[in-house]
Amino acid sequence: MVTVLCWSGNVQRAVEVVARLVDNGVRHGIPSNVPALEVQLTLTLATDETGSLLIDVADLNPAFYDFDAAVRGERGRGLQRVTFLGARVSRFLPHEGRGKTVRAVLAPGPVDV
Repeated sequence: MVTVLCWSGNVQRAVEVVARLVDNGVRHGIPSNVPALEVQLTLTLATDETGSLLIDVADLNPAFYDFDAAVRGERGRGLQRVTFLGARVSRFLPHEGRGKTVRAVLAPGPVDV
């Protein structure tokens, strides 16, 4: 999808960011009381007007205990690694429905070859 969007950045970094966010969503974003048939994780990729890549992973768990510590690597290494890859990481609750979305934003730029 990153190449379909014609994003002008490092695709390998984008793929690693996606993998880490999805892994975090699977590990921490599915409450144990959700029936198996209702388990849902949504990945959305888009570019904005600046050419940045927006990577959103939405899950069913609205909680994110100490998000800032997680980004700093004090609660696992997944989100810290995402920031080391050059992404800005944030989170927000949806206007409708349940859960939360974790967003990583990667700026476009030269690609190492």
